[in-house]
Amino acid sequence: MANAMSYHSELNDSPLLRDLSEAELKILFDHMEHLSFEPQELIISQGTQNKGLWLLADGCCEVLRSTRDCPNEQSLATLGPGAVFGEMSFFQKSAHSASIRCVTEVTAHQLSLETFQKLQANECQIAGAVLRNLVRVLAERLQLMDQWVCELIGSNKPEAKRQQDEWHDFRAKLYSEWDFK
Repeated sequence: MANAMSYHSELNDSPLLRDLSEAELKILFDHMEHLSFEPQELIISQGTQNKGLWLLADGCCEVLRSTRDCPNEQSLATLGPGAVFGEMSFFQKSAHSASIRCVTEVTAHQLSLETFQKLQANECQIAGAVLRNLVRVLAERLQLMDQWVCELIGSNKPEAKRQQDEWHDFRAKLYSEWDFK
């Protein structure tokens, strides 16, 4: 287990840590568990539940996902130092939607939901900053998804019209049926 303040300077640029002072970072890192992983080791497995918010300190991971129609895992993204993951199932009663597998040796910091709730009770300024930063991360990811979908459906491929209709229906449902239970 790493020392609570042994994070690297790359983490100063992490979107999760925006606007936190050195003193606040120390408190936050004191509340986190600091873990090391080997190449090919899974940090998160799709379909399992683990209420943890993760911050990648060192190394490289890939985001993998399989579906009913495509049972072979597909690589969706590569994550490096400063990346945040686990946020989708952190606040919801749902399983992880993807797996996170180490490509290299990895050091990561985990904030459990239980520990976050203690942070909210005792250090509400820090917990509030983490929440604001997490909302920014999610908004940025949604913007990237919108851009990607627009490029996909505008590609003049034959299936583009069907995909455009599916995306329109999904977005309409997303914005009209807010249900976070």
